[in-house]
Amino acid sequence: MSIDVIVPQMGESVLEGTILEWKVKVGDKVEINQALVELMTDKVNVEIPAEASGVVTQTYATEGQVVRVGAKIATIDDGKVAPAPQPSSATKQPEMTPQQQPASVAKAAPAPAAAIKGTAAVGKGKMSPKVKMLIREYGIDASQVTPTGKDGLVTVEDVMRTVESRTSSAGFTSGPIPSPDAPASYTTPLFASSGAPSGTTQQAPLKPKVQVQIPVFAPMPEAARTTRKPLVGARKLIAEHMVKSVHTSPHVTTFEEIDLTDLVAFRKEIKDEFKKTYGANITYMPFVVKAACVALREYPTVNASITDTEIIIKNYYNIGIAVAREDGLIVPVIKNADKKTIVELAVEIASLGEKARTNKLTPDDVSDGTFTLTNAGMFGATGSTPIIAQPQVAILGIHAIVPKPWVVNGQIVIRDISNFGMSFDHRLIDGHTAVQFLHRVHEFLADGRKLLMSLR
Repeated sequence: MSIDVIVPQMGESVLEGTILEWKVKVGDKVEINQALVELMTDKVNVEIPAEASGVVTQTYATEGQVVRVGAKIATIDDGKVAPAPQPSSATKQPEMTPQQQPASVAKAAPAPAAAIKGTAAVGKGKMSPKVKMLIREYGIDASQVTPTGKDGLVTVEDVMRTVESRTSSAGFTSGPIPSPDAPASYTTPLFASSGAPSGTTQQAPLKPKVQVQIPVFAPMPEAARTTRKPLVGARKLIAEHMVKSVHTSPHVTTFEEIDLTDLVAFRKEIKDEFKKTYGANITYMPFVVKAACVALREYPTVNASITDTEIIIKNYYNIGIAVAREDGLIVPVIKNADKKTIVELAVEIASLGEKARTNKLTPDDVSDGTFTLTNAGMFGATGSTPIIAQPQVAILGIHAIVPKPWVVNGQIVIRDISNFGMSFDHRLIDGHTAVQFLHRVHEFLADGRKLLMSLR
């Protein structure tokens, strides 16, 4: 008997996914609950298991193809029917002989970086935010970088090696511009005096000690000038959601500088012991979550949603925290955050962050958020205007903490200051409400005693 493999419902509002990788091929024997295929959505990656043991007789989608929930993507035979047919053209492409290869492929020179012995496959290494920033800065293709760091980590040296390889292959030369042995002595006035005699002989311009030759490079081949990639998977869905949010909600952003000096000192005092005791780093985020929850109780329209006909006030507080990852931003949700302690919030935030970075989040981990926090400060940002996650009506942007001169009791002192920016849906939230809410968060974070007095 043939059994169809169907794309399951993968979470709230998820209507489609992209085939990321087939774990099996046509003709393979599979066991019940064995992973058949990995799907990528804008929220999580999901593996679809086999519902019965048998042989994969057909697949109906290829890697990179977008499939909708409910679509049939494969067939498994339990062995009681005819042997499985050979792979169809949809899943196996005929191999081309060298003579049939496209000219651009046949002539492509192997990347010099491939000669380096890596700790993971080329283009498959794990990357830190700093490495990703370098890759964007130099405009190199991440799929051409060979990782040599521990456990397949891409290092700064790996990126620079790839940059140098690209430079050499394009005909560029590396090395510093030559400089003179000693600095020039400038004794001649920069401008001639307007009162100089008209018959004064002008001095000839000084000959430079080093003659810099401006290099001339051959034009870059047209095929190498740009890199085009299909807009699919998580990035496609994120793009659609961002456009929908801006079209749906009239965005307004309000800012406030927040004095976090006392909180910075408290965290510094407890962070080492906290790590030893609870096994997680104590960041500023648990304190921001707790302050936001208390302020949301006072300003309920910030913890709400709106339709064309009604306002929906949420009497529960599920706080989403945006996490940066290679495939794009994702927002795990802390459920019932108002009922959890600072310690519990810190441990859960660390756990969800790790699951997000390793693509192990479940649909429940990213659903039903009522208010979102996004921390651009971890990348050095001092201000931003974040886009609201629909159907929520506000999002709070957190930015870098920097030392600034600050007036305290009439005296100018150096304090640890952060700039918070909250974008809100002006259909529901008035400006004065947003400003008061953000100032209330400021009060709770600047003076922990006020937060303590407001906790239940």
